[in-house]
Amino acid sequence: MTRIHLAVPPNIARTLIQDLSRLFPEAEIIPPMTHDEMDHFFTHEFGHEEASAHLTLTAYPQALQRALSPEHTHLFAPMPQSLPPMREELIQIGLKESHPLFRCVCVVPMIILISNQLESFISGWADLVATTQGNKVVIPPHNTPAPNLFRLYMAKLCGETGAQFADSVHATLLPQDINKSIDEGTYLAGMAFPAFARTSRGGNTQAIWPKEGAVAIPLVALIRKDAPKEAQNILNALFSHDIQNRLAREGLFVSIRDDVPLIDEMIENQNTLAWCGWNHHITACTPSAM
Repeated sequence: MTRIHLAVPPNIARTLIQDLSRLFPEAEIIPPMTHDEMDHFFTHEFGHEEASAHLTLTAYPQALQRALSPEHTHLFAPMPQSLPPMREELIQIGLKESHPLFRCVCVVPMIILISNQLESFISGWADLVATTQGNKVVIPPHNTPAPNLFRLYMAKLCGETGAQFADSVHATLLPQDINKSIDEGTYLAGMAFPAFARTSRGGNTQAIWPKEGAVAIPLVALIRKDAPKEAQNILNALFSHDIQNRLAREGLFVSIRDDVPLIDEMIENQNTLAWCGWNHHITACTPSAM
């Protein structure tokens, strides 16, 4: 039986599981894990033969660190050449994959969400660092990739001041709760998915696509060498126009296919994404960097 591990953002998980279960009813989809479980799994267990699914889809950079390490690389197969190429907008910022053992399925953009109570004008990450106290900012918790990636980008954009700011924010809330906490005035700003930033119950928030670019978090696929043919078919389905369009339309992610429209926010902001390169992205969330 084909085993699939979908460690994907919560706003698309149910839809993606339903789609793949309908298309491949005989495949076993590993039940959703908590963030604590995923953090532990991709940091300590992924890459071991008995633990790794035939096909894995994940945003945890630790998965790439382990898959590309000498101890585990033998388990994985190069990605098929038949998969659709990456769209030019993503290639131009350097998101073309650095190794044949993985493919980027889509990109999860992380933007700024601010409270209408915030007096300072915020147009980007540097403005956030310069005008907002870190203890008034909330981001996803440490059992997700968000805090280390947030620190990486704040340090890149604002130097030591940015790194210190990142260290002082509250890394405590899941993406679906960040909007609510800012809307209610508990925090003044945060980092969020566009899907959780478009609206707020009380109408007290604004979504800001940073002028330096939304932080790009790739959702990547890895497949085992011994994966059955069905796993290859599932991989093809993930790159199909239908599922890629659903990821863009319902998840508000950036599709890798050039025949799938970019999300409105990205078009309105000249396609700007902040990307640090695959090496920095991977090492930012490995145990040695934490």
